[in-house]
Amino acid sequence: MSPPKREDEPVTRRKLAPPMPASSHSTAIPKSKRRRTFKNPIRSSSSRSSRSRSSPYDRPSNSPTPRISRPHTSRRMLSLLEALPVEIIEQIFLHSLNLNFPRASPFLSRALSGEHIYRALILLAFWNDALENPRSKVIDRMMVPLDYVPLTLDERARLQEAVFKCRWCTVDRVRDQVPTMQILTIYRRWINAGIVTDESERAALEKFIARKDDSVRVFHGKGGPMREIACMPPEFFRMAPNAATGIHDYTLHVLPMVTTELQCVDVGLTVNMPALDLCKFPPHLLRGRSNGFPPEDVAFLEMLRMTSCNWTHGKGQLSPSTLTEVDRKALHEGIQNAIRHQNFNAMISLLKIDEFLCRYKSENQGRGVYYTIPSEHFLAVTRIGRDKPHLNLAFFEALLRASAESLPSWSSEITKWTVDNMELARTNPNTYNEMNGKFARWLSDFLLRLPAQVEYAHGFPTGQLFCNGQLDILDLEGSRFVDEVLEPFREPLGNWMMESSFRTEDHWLKKFGPPLPP
Repeated sequence: MSPPKREDEPVTRRKLAPPMPASSHSTAIPKSKRRRTFKNPIRSSSSRSSRSRSSPYDRPSNSPTPRISRPHTSRRMLSLLEALPVEIIEQIFLHSLNLNFPRASPFLSRALSGEHIYRALILLAFWNDALENPRSKVIDRMMVPLDYVPLTLDERARLQEAVFKCRWCTVDRVRDQVPTMQILTIYRRWINAGIVTDESERAALEKFIARKDDSVRVFHGKGGPMREIACMPPEFFRMAPNAATGIHDYTLHVLPMVTTELQCVDVGLTVNMPALDLCKFPPHLLRGRSNGFPPEDVAFLEMLRMTSCNWTHGKGQLSPSTLTEVDRKALHEGIQNAIRHQNFNAMISLLKIDEFLCRYKSENQGRGVYYTIPSEHFLAVTRIGRDKPHLNLAFFEALLRASAESLPSWSSEITKWTVDNMELARTNPNTYNEMNGKFARWLSDFLLRLPAQVEYAHGFPTGQLFCNGQLDILDLEGSRFVDEVLEPFREPLGNWMMESSFRTEDHWLKKFGPPLPP
């Protein structure tokens, strides 16, 4: 009996190619679960056909759609592979995880372009699961149609890179799967790990997992050794060897769309698991497009930054997640791109990503870091956007909050910029121009003191004027900035890592029932 025809299967009768010799062609699916082999996708070139370039697997999610004329092509015969049922083609693809596979033909691209395939690839690429975990019926059911086997860190990193380069990888699709990743983590680290939730909290946990109610986010329970539950290597428990044996009290604290925190209460160890485990920020998203950064790209950057916890550093916590990497060259090219196209939100996101990953990368943990940015960014601001003085000041002040010590004190362009803003405040004394004038007067004095400030901060990195965008008001230069620039209308500048346009509370609860009337 022939398998049932899928709705997306072509209605036209298939023409089969002549059978190939058995030695040259094989489509059998292995019965045992082997370690998946994975290849990076091949970039499309000008020699490729227009049909292959139009595949959703072919170009980065933020690249502009090319306008290509498609000449009429006659129908061709399907290969033996293409003639297989779509379900089998999907399993071959998901088993190999070779993103060149859909590029082999337009037919395969269409067959593997369903939302359920995109969902499986996103979950496999961005959910961090330990390799030694046993099978779980619930997790296997949530990963359908994937015959789930956890990936190693290297495999996940390569899959993430390949997925980011696909046209279908959009902020909406990735964001929609973040709650599923957290629910998978709760099952793996809490329910399947054998932790018994307090009876008074079981109903609340069920509603939380069903995404019907998130008013209760902290849960308590008892379970076995933390080494088995947290799936951490033995070296993590040298500070508390008793956590590796016996029964313990546990607390689960879930911050929706951000982090899942597991604490062994009686031992005092905490494991923090980001909602989305990001190995590396995609360079093409950092650089931006030729016309700047559209809103969806900025939203993508902020969503990745917040859901991967690249904004907060919890001291004394263990984390099985990767430490995200970043291509700083691509990132600072993106900052120049954002300045050139006057995209303030894009520049702020990039500055936050750069500073956080520089200050808190593994080799710098436990010691202060002297953080700097290219001085060319300041010069670019003095040349671009001068027709909007208040926005121009906002760009300059944001760069100052990132690293005031990176100011080029020797630049005649910076000196002219300060003089022009003071003159503007004198000739046209409105509210905005007077703010620019106050900042320019402070800056003209600070430039004279800058060499001493740089020398001091080099010796004591914690003495930088700003850290994570926050002004050190106890420092002499910080108090001058408050008195001469901010007062009386502005508050001292705080930590900007926690500020984001990504609203986590908008994406966890499911919308049940009919839509509300307008």
